[in-house]
Amino acid sequence: AWGGGGGGGEEGSYGGGGGAVVGSLTLPAGSYTFIVGSKGCSWASPTHGFGGAPVKSHNGGGGGGFSGIFAGDLTPLSFLGDGDSGADPSPNRDTAHAAAIMLAGGGGAAGQEPKSAVGGGGGGGTDGGQGDPNQGGGGTQTEGGSGGPGNAGPGNAGSKLLGGWGPSTAGSGGGGGGYYGGGSGGASTGDGVEAGGGGSGYISPPYGTATLTAGSPGKDPANGTVAATPSPYYPGSAGISGAGRPHSTRDSTAGAFIIGPYSGAAITVTPPGGSPSPVPTSGQAFNTAGKYLLVVS
Repeated sequence: AWGGGGGGGEEGSYGGGGGAVVGSLTLPAGSYTFIVGSKGCSWASPTHGFGGAPVKSHNGGGGGGFSGIFAGDLTPLSFLGDGDSGADPSPNRDTAHAAAIMLAGGGGAAGQEPKSAVGGGGGGGTDGGQGDPNQGGGGTQTEGGSGGPGNAGPGNAGSKLLGGWGPSTAGSGGGGGGYYGGGSGGASTGDGVEAGGGGSGYISPPYGTATLTAGSPGKDPANGTVAATPSPYYPGSAGISGAGRPHSTRDSTAGAFIIGPYSGAAITVTPPGGSPSPVPTSGQAFNTAGKYLLVVS
């Protein structure tokens, strides 16, 4: 799985790249839910997304969403990020968080300032990266990342599965969604730095093992590339962060969830708005943001 890339800020800054996780899982027969995390919206787009990806805040972008799998049919829950409306209430996030099996964190978003000065933190991997320099904290295995300082208002912390939403007083970058989400940057005036941290990834040991790789930070020279984890099913644009300018050819991209070769069972997947369909035993890739029902029988 790859988390979504973080959104960019108004003056061309880049979000952080999505994290990646590759695992070998043993899933008992039953229902599961997997999420393909949304791309982090740029400062010019107000949309919040799946996988705890928050809406943009004024001149800053929104963080990318996590991608990953949960035990049980959790499709009634929204899995949307924070903003003016949309995030699930905390009891629903508690339920989903306790059912997490394997997650890749989304990249943090960038604030307003130019890319030479600022960039969103990369998604986990294990822990998310901090907004650069010294801004919103990355999510960890035990808590959400802290909100960054700001002379026009402090940033909001991340929480279970939810990236921090930037304060409404100015244009700070939102945190990436993750097992614990990254914190948003603080709102600043003038040339202040406002980038958000990336969300953390996760593996639940009873289900198997995994390698977790962090995405790159958005600050020069990395410019938010996705964690480089090759796969024959890799949809090449998954998890890349975006630059903020509306005319930029570098937009962020959604994450991806890939089922590799498997044996011992039949797997069907119901995509967003679709019907159940069998997954070939050779594997299948999914890179349309949203929530999916997976059934092992």
